[in-house]
Amino acid sequence: MLIIPAEHPLDWKRPPVITLLLILLNTLIYFGYQGGDEERREQAVQAYLDSGLLSRERPLFVDDLVRRDRLEADERDYVDGMRRQDLASAILHDLQFEQRLHQNPQYQADPGWQQARGRAEALRDRLSTFRFGFIPARFSIEGLFGAMFLHGSFDHLLGNMLFLFIFGFALEIALGRWVYLGLYLLSGVASHLLWWALDPVWVTGVGASGAISGLMGMYIGVYGLRKINFFYWLGPLIGYFKAPALWVLPVWMGKELYGLLASDDHINYYAHLGGLGAGFLAVWLARLSGRLRMDEDYLHKVDPDAPFKRELAALDQLIAQFDLAQAAKRGPDLLNRYPGRLPLLERLYAIASGRQDRALLSALLKQLFALPDSPERLLLLKRLADDSAADEQPLLRHAAVQLHLLPPLIRAGEGQRALACWRRLSQATPGPTQLPGLTLQLARLLGQGRDLRGIGELTRFLHSRYPEAEQTRQLALLQQHLAR
Repeated sequence: MLIIPAEHPLDWKRPPVITLLLILLNTLIYFGYQGGDEERREQAVQAYLDSGLLSRERPLFVDDLVRRDRLEADERDYVDGMRRQDLASAILHDLQFEQRLHQNPQYQADPGWQQARGRAEALRDRLSTFRFGFIPARFSIEGLFGAMFLHGSFDHLLGNMLFLFIFGFALEIALGRWVYLGLYLLSGVASHLLWWALDPVWVTGVGASGAISGLMGMYIGVYGLRKINFFYWLGPLIGYFKAPALWVLPVWMGKELYGLLASDDHINYYAHLGGLGAGFLAVWLARLSGRLRMDEDYLHKVDPDAPFKRELAALDQLIAQFDLAQAAKRGPDLLNRYPGRLPLLERLYAIASGRQDRALLSALLKQLFALPDSPERLLLLKRLADDSAADEQPLLRHAAVQLHLLPPLIRAGEGQRALACWRRLSQATPGPTQLPGLTLQLARLLGQGRDLRGIGELTRFLHSRYPEAEQTRQLALLQQHLAR
């Protein structure tokens, strides 16, 4: 399930400097500082193995796992059969076992054991996740603040930075840079504090998701009961809806509570709930007390493209439900109200060509061919050219369509697609008056790629159909030049 606000378009006239700096900082920390973790891990594991601790602690670790996790016989055999390096890493990273080991009378009575363990733990604590990650059962100020700038994987980083950008862009403008930054950090700290208070486990937590959940709560607090646009993605259902912002808060909270109670994954739902609640309350209470100043002009700025986005979302929903007849029926009206919109043309093209809807296809192609050249337009033209090769597309193969398709393909340097288009056009009877000129233009394009076979085909055509035309003479000269 995904529900995110879509109230404002991105306005780069007022760039979100703090948000972009936060994204840059998180990225640099991950690739710079955290990039050395693998080497640090190997050093810690090697020190553990060199000290002979594995043989001494292995049975204690397995027994502890059996008591904690109630391992089955096959699971215990798997642990016993692990590679020495992997098992040493697992033991060294298990903080709960470490805590119980330190309370073991045999360990406490053996200074050599303590000294060897201490060296290995000191090397392990150089890892970013142990030095600056948040461990509820081992509370630290470094972890409280540092964990929100660390990530467990590139996917983890990418997902968090995407949502930071989505929510941060609008909130930084609405709240002001420094208030926004302060509330971001406050949300991150609050997310860790809730986890520490409710579930003080020996688990290391990293990631900006708590602070980003705070941004989500802030967004709700900023807009309150005002109706705003949201984008949703629920399985096969994609679209937009408008609702009071506050109504979405219980949906987000419910999703996190469900994950906390029912899911068996490694997502820190405590952090999400803490950040979400802290962000919302901080903004909502500050607004009620009149202590929070916001850019009201920005908040009430209307997206001029919002009606089109809603219509496009409704069309997408019809397509997702395979109600293509209704989608095709709405097509002409949408083309009249939103002429020349490529996202609309792309969707309607798929419907019209699939259903062989002559009227709809004709209307959208007129708009497509009238648009100026652009990379986005070219993508749809290339798709049209490729589809025209199919025998089951007689409407696309029509000479009028190919006549309008050929010039932009030539201008774009699409030699082979243009040649295939020309071949279909050359079979028209009678041939269009523009055909000799287009043939010469295509020949010049093919000449740039030294396609002598293609040029020979064009030359023979002009000699056969237009022997007296000026283009025939010029093409013959071009062919001679290329042959030399």
